Amino acid sequence: MPENSINEKSTKLEIIITALLGLATILGATAAFFAALWGGEQNSNYTKSISETNHANTIYLEALNEHSSFELGDLKDDLIYSEWKQNMEKGDNQHAQYFFTKLSEGLQKDLADNPADVSEYEKEQDEKLKSIMTRFKESEENHKKADELLQKGQDANKYGDDFTLCTVLFTVVLFFLGLASLKTKGSIQKTYVIMASVVLLFSIIRMVTIPFPI
Repeated sequence: MPENSINEKSTKLEIIITALLGLATILGATAAFFAALWGGEQNSNYTKSISETNHANTIYLEALNEHSSFELGDLKDDLIYSEWKQNMEKGDNQHAQYFFTKLSEGLQKDLADNPADVSEYEKEQDEKLKSIMTRFKESEENHKKADELLQKGQDANKYGDDFTLCTVLFTVVLFFLGLASLKTKGSIQKTYVIMASVVLLFSIIRMVTIPFPI
């Protein structure tokens, strides 16, 4: 085979190797950059999730404490109201007055206005209970938000790992191309280039299927 033809083929192969080296290097650096971005997104979402969880737990504990106080207060009013009513029916005003002073202010006001009508007190109690239930619902919504942020963090972690894998694959491509650039037999060089091209193609396909962080 003429020397000029051999040199021409060698030059073309070197150009291909150089082009593939440049492409693999750029794509490998891009994959590493995207992996780092997803890593930052993961940490950010995990931090936000922890913060939301703590906030949700705080609201829940506050609501639980308010609900317990409400239940105890309501039970106390029921018991004292029963004693007050019994003494009123017996005509024992002294004991009735004593139990009256132990009632909650709202119930005292209702009974003072009309002993047979405690609708305002019941309305007030309903509003308190509604407010407490709203707090429980708020806590639940914050927990859901925390779970969503946690899931986003886990997704970001997976995407970051996928881009890291692509970075490794592009490094393998560089390895084969580095071997191909050595002064070896033409057939061996071509084998290395083919292997590098196959891995490069697979890496590119794998990379474009992963969501980009930007």
